[in-house]
Amino acid sequence: MTEPERIKIVKLSHPAQCVLWEHPERITGKFAEIFDEVEAYEDSSHLTRSLYKCRECGQLYFHEWYEWVDWKKRQRQDVHHSHTCPDASRIDTLKETDTFMLMTFFPRLQLDGKPKWVGKD
Repeated sequence: MTEPERIKIVKLSHPAQCVLWEHPERITGKFAEIFDEVEAYEDSSHLTRSLYKCRECGQLYFHEWYEWVDWKKRQRQDVHHSHTCPDASRIDTLKETDTFMLMTFFPRLQLDGKPKWVGKD
């Protein structure tokens, strides 16, 4: 029996010059006011992936939003997840990463509920 492959953590550069680095709450309800879409990679009813640019500082972010639909339980409120990863040098890698492996990239700005940086410290 072989050992399972270890998951590798991917360290992204910190967007220290971006206002969102110290104040992620500024994005609450204002995504379209803070970012300009540079390029869309996926746009479907349950998944969107795009490259965005901060209007204030020009920082590039890879953004993914997805909806987890529970077809068996048919819940009224499906679960939504949103991850925003800084680092223009990793855009090609981020585009090719699936939804679950995207959670191995740090730091990333999670917008599920109260916006927070995961992996900042």
